[in-house]
Amino acid sequence: LPLLVTLLMMISPRRLLQRAPTIVSSRFISDQAYIFTSDNIRKPQLPAGLNVVDVPLTPATDEEALAAVGAHLVSSRDEISIEKGNFDITPWPVSGWRQLDPDTGDEAGTTEGLFEVEWVGDNFFGHNLAIGSSSNRYLDGLGCLPEHASPHGTDKNRHTSDESFIYLWMSDYHPDGGQLFWPEANEDKSTAVPFVVCLGPASCGDDIRPEDMRAFAVPPGYGIYLNPGTWHNGVYVHRAAAPQGKPAQFLTRQGRVHARVSCSWAAEFGTLLRLKLPIE
Repeated sequence: LPLLVTLLMMISPRRLLQRAPTIVSSRFISDQAYIFTSDNIRKPQLPAGLNVVDVPLTPATDEEALAAVGAHLVSSRDEISIEKGNFDITPWPVSGWRQLDPDTGDEAGTTEGLFEVEWVGDNFFGHNLAIGSSSNRYLDGLGCLPEHASPHGTDKNRHTSDESFIYLWMSDYHPDGGQLFWPEANEDKSTAVPFVVCLGPASCGDDIRPEDMRAFAVPPGYGIYLNPGTWHNGVYVHRAAAPQGKPAQFLTRQGRVHARVSCSWAAEFGTLLRLKLPIE
């Protein structure tokens, strides 16, 4: 017994609470991280009956709220870049007690390319063409609960959702650098696509929880920059605001290393995050 008490005292209260069986909508929260693959990030097996957490939606023009989760609004695609010296690249982590030599460990720079998002039936897909990974196409969300969603491979115009919301099953962060999203072909602000992002602060680290997330509506003519470690996923566009018959395109600029750490809300918390999608 004394040994057991000593061991319990060595575990932080937060970790102790995480390991205790916690019920959310009649489901246990798992203390095991979901293992993502290039297959299940595109076609996750999402069960029926998942709990739904509504994420508060705030205008991205609220700079204080946006800064609190590690992001800020940008008014130009070139506002933040390596060339301007204001794009964050995290120095390579050392494995011992010796420090990196000055001006080393962060020289890989950024990669950039198109980030395409598209509604296919009730499924909302993201495709990051700036990276060469086999895990660069993902199911970013659904227009309704999984048990009501049209199956993968369905005609893209067939859907059962009411189009006002998107349900998120996962989020991720990049420890190696920041990330910028900018609506493509945005010279004329009147034709720019409004979009929504769902963000969580880097200070939560790997102990992120659904209630830590906040949604932000980015108005037409603007983009968004995320600091390293800020929880996010892709960018979300209302079906009615998306181009007809083709993906909505964004420029993405991010650290060239492209380290990605992910959390499955569905598998780890028995939960989906629901975001409202404004048309304008």
